[in-house]
Amino acid sequence: MIATGQTAELSEVAAEHAQTWRAPPAAISGSVMVGFMPIIALQLYKAGISASSMLVWRYGLALVPLAAASAVASHDFRSALRRGAWRIAVVGATLGAGQTLCFWESLHTLDTSVAILLFYTYPALTLALDRLIFKRRIRLRAAVCVAIILIGAGLITFPGLRGGGFDPRGLMWILPSPLIYALYLAASSVLMRPHPPLIGAVFLYLGLIATFGAASLYLGLDIPAAPGTWMLLLLIALGPGALTVTLFSYSVPRLGPVSYAVIANCELVTVILVGVLALGEKLTAGRAAGACLILCGILLHGCFRRPNPR
Repeated sequence: MIATGQTAELSEVAAEHAQTWRAPPAAISGSVMVGFMPIIALQLYKAGISASSMLVWRYGLALVPLAAASAVASHDFRSALRRGAWRIAVVGATLGAGQTLCFWESLHTLDTSVAILLFYTYPALTLALDRLIFKRRIRLRAAVCVAIILIGAGLITFPGLRGGGFDPRGLMWILPSPLIYALYLAASSVLMRPHPPLIGAVFLYLGLIATFGAASLYLGLDIPAAPGTWMLLLLIALGPGALTVTLFSYSVPRLGPVSYAVIANCELVTVILVGVLALGEKLTAGRAAGACLILCGILLHGCFRRPNPR
């Protein structure tokens, strides 16, 4: 009897340990895919697809494979609703939709470098909110890692800052975005813990599609006219959509908002690599140094990261 109990306890510890070390690769994979979004979004804008319409198609198309995967996994949505999964949909419909719309709308009038630099202040805001909301002490190592990442983001975006691009309309969109995203991470890290990743992903996207779908009734929904545009929408629905949100739902509750916010800066490094490799952009010394600093900050944080308290 004692041996059986010890074996079960060891199995639980091993399972928890495995989940702890699977979460960072999941967060990195999702963040890398999101790094392709700005380039695809700009192509969709050129094709006449507005930001709100792009998001409606992204979330709506992504719900199809998410629902199919949940059905295969035999998830009980009624039970999930009784256990509070509807709160995830509320977070998606409010904080998730708010930060998403603010960022993508800012790109219409604000220089991309300015928008990226201001948005990527969210790791520092997440650190502050973790202290205010969860009463966790801000560790010096975490603060240093976030500072290194902010310096790296500054080096990457500095050439664009020198060119101006501080449009007031774009600033009004982007300034609240990092704070909303920090709140979004804090809420998601708590509400997604009791549920399987697919359940969290489906309810999050249900909330997002509810908000942007309602907005499209007023603003109108742009219908793609070319097969290439449909392919781009399908691409962001499957990669940076369905797969990314599933990885997000898996990693955020296990990492916590601060650790996820640090790791998610892989998005910015991906944007640089895609621009250089796919678009022929010049890899300047500043961009290379900034990307290296971001990676150093992520790796340094990973070396000293503590498991997220349940």
